[in-house]
Amino acid sequence: MPVSRYWFLAFAIALVVLAGESAFPELPPPASARPARPDPMELIGKPPPPFVVSRWIKGPPLDRFEPGKVYVVDFWATWCGPCKAAIPRLTKLAKEHPGMIEVVGVSISERQDTPADTAYIDVVRRFVDAMGDRMDYRVAVDTPDKRMHSTWFKPTGTGGIPTAYIIGTNGLVAWTGIGTPAEVERIAIAVLAGTFDIGRETERERQSELDATKRSAADIATAKVRNAGTDGKFPGYREAMVRGDAAAALASLETAFKSDPASEIDAAYQWKLMLLLQRNKTAEVDRYARDLLERHGDNEDIMGFVSACIVATGQETRFDTQLAFETARRADAAAKPDTRWAQFSKWRLGWAQYHLGERDKAVVSVNTALANVRRLKATLDFGNLEAECEDALRLFDANAK
Repeated sequence: MPVSRYWFLAFAIALVVLAGESAFPELPPPASARPARPDPMELIGKPPPPFVVSRWIKGPPLDRFEPGKVYVVDFWATWCGPCKAAIPRLTKLAKEHPGMIEVVGVSISERQDTPADTAYIDVVRRFVDAMGDRMDYRVAVDTPDKRMHSTWFKPTGTGGIPTAYIIGTNGLVAWTGIGTPAEVERIAIAVLAGTFDIGRETERERQSELDATKRSAADIATAKVRNAGTDGKFPGYREAMVRGDAAAALASLETAFKSDPASEIDAAYQWKLMLLLQRNKTAEVDRYARDLLERHGDNEDIMGFVSACIVATGQETRFDTQLAFETARRADAAAKPDTRWAQFSKWRLGWAQYHLGERDKAVVSVNTALANVRRLKATLDFGNLEAECEDALRLFDANAK
């Protein structure tokens, strides 16, 4: 896949899918009946939820937020690239403000084979041990029933990690969201100094969006002078990504797409979609996914990638369920039989059907994928797909009773 050549895609968000959800959730209600998406602003200025973890992997247990201290509570996972990339910066932040800013890492969404499976705790412990002093702050791991995920992470509405909370010196939530390590550091230091204002921060973010085109133009000019950029096709994109400026990177991509429309479909549509996911704006993702469906609905690669991004394989459905189903249906129809990707497409189609309330069809789709995986696994590597299919079928069966 062309995207993998570019190291700066490590900034792309790590999506929380099946691993982040309850093993046996209820069948989701129709879209019109679903509750509104969480508003993180409702968390600001309020006490954080109770801190309930399965085990403290490193450092003493945290039994309270001490007055006068700022806490950065970082939600991460051992499989999450951007999370791991942020660890040294978080360690540096804590070391530069001893006794004043404390970092607490909470591992969530680790792989479980069953709801009672606790093997993931040792996975986290081994990871933390291997990191040594590079991860020099308290680290905890979520409970098997995902208490921290449901009470802390889920209300932020980010849908991805790393997500952070910053708890102020008064013990109240000062900020929460997805941010680059530099942004988290800036906000934490401002909270400690007593200069952080959530209203000003919101306005700063709004103004940053408005100025994105200007920053992109400057990046493009710099890239052309240096003859840098991504293979020369996307000047300004690399420059914006290096500093974690998703808005400017998107603007640079749009400029490149207008200049050479074919460049979008070569692979860069993936970069745009991942950036939109990183920005955590559901309507933007739905809009671009629908655009790709309308223009390239018969393209197996594009539909496969889009469906992988927007089909929920767990209880929570962040994106338009009908749109997700249609991309999954197109990917499944275009997949070549007896290939690795055909079984992933069929499994994903089953989840899309499930979220539309078509449980019986979902069971058929996932059973088909499971049978094919078992038949072909001697010659093809399906990773954890067999277990994922079995988990899905147990969930579908539990919700039918």
